[in-house]
Amino acid sequence: MTPEGGAAGGRFEAIRAFIGAHERFLLVTHMGPDGDGLLSCIAFARYLESLGKKATVAAEGPPPSFVFPYDPEGTVRTHTELLAAPGWAERFDAVLALDTGKPSRLGKLGVPVVESGLPVGVIDHHIPEEGDFDGPSAIDKRAASVGEMLADFLDEEGGAAFGDPLILRLLFATIVYDTGQFRFSNTTEKTLRWAARFVELGASPTEPFGVFWESNSPSSVKLQGHLMSRLHLECGGRLAWFSLSKAELERFGVRREETEEYITFPRSISTVEIIAFFSELDGRVRVSLRSKGRVEIHDVAQRFGGGGHAFASGARVAGGLDEITATVIAALTEKLRASLGPD
Repeated sequence: MTPEGGAAGGRFEAIRAFIGAHERFLLVTHMGPDGDGLLSCIAFARYLESLGKKATVAAEGPPPSFVFPYDPEGTVRTHTELLAAPGWAERFDAVLALDTGKPSRLGKLGVPVVESGLPVGVIDHHIPEEGDFDGPSAIDKRAASVGEMLADFLDEEGGAAFGDPLILRLLFATIVYDTGQFRFSNTTEKTLRWAARFVELGASPTEPFGVFWESNSPSSVKLQGHLMSRLHLECGGRLAWFSLSKAELERFGVRREETEEYITFPRSISTVEIIAFFSELDGRVRVSLRSKGRVEIHDVAQRFGGGGHAFASGARVAGGLDEITATVIAALTEKLRASLGPD
């Protein structure tokens, strides 16, 4: 039984059949991989290998530092390593995309995966969008994380995979990451039941927090202080936003992955409803949006070619930092006032 006391209602029938029909899997997740998508890939790869199948995990770039405690064998490949061999796709007969259903969200792996002609299955908890992969899928917008969905699936399969201590650690970490240590609005009774079960089975209740939120460099903390010192508050204090240029990132000597959680800090301001973080890339701006739960922001992200969850979304937009920041702030201001009234 699942922790909520019932089966998952056939969510996994198509994926179960997809797995049964193939033997050699490539597992991928979205660009800028996070603690849900990438760790879920590693956990599911171990499960597939326990079935006697072959599984390779690939990320767009070098694995973020949080991966290393959870990938002792160094199994995650970069897109460069994956694509280096001629005829790379011949090593696989199927692809599983976790924590995204859209080819463009795979970054530099997107076009190669599509052009390979390999069948693609999807396990995701984001809101479905136009242009998603058209294939077998399991989508659950209510799930706190893809890792929570995998826990449901493995439980339906008999739960033998929970005898693997690394799978336990990985799935527990995905839940901790995507709920912000159970602080965010996607945390449910079911999420907490899974967390309790994982801890009962041997997962450390403190390990993920240390890996995700207590492993930054001194330079990262100084950069965060620099950005928070010029935090902008608008719409009567309901909208908080800040921006990071490439020059600042380089000046402080901080890895981009260390900036991922900066967006959570302004949540501590009592009046804030929405937070926006703008990070300059090469010719584009990464827009990260978060809501405390009263205002849905997914539609705003979609206006700029992005997507995600109702209360946690983002986009990568071509243009300059100042220009994109101003345009998105105007859209968020409009959304806030339409949802909650005037300032």
